[in-house]
Amino acid sequence: MTQEDAPACERHDAAVPMQLRTLHSDSSQPDKVVGLYECPECGYERRLPIRTEDAA
Repeated sequence: MTQEDAPACERHDAAVPMQLRTLHSDSSQPDKVVGLYECPECGYERRLPIRTEDAA
């Protein structure tokens, strides 16, 4: 995951990239990983699924 892959915060007019804080998995869906993103400017948090396939 690079800075370019990070989602933009929905609370700003200009694109403010959010920062990945933590990763979470669900025991009922072990192949699904969710990232907790936080906006460095306003602190807004957002959870988004993260692709776990290998790119190689």
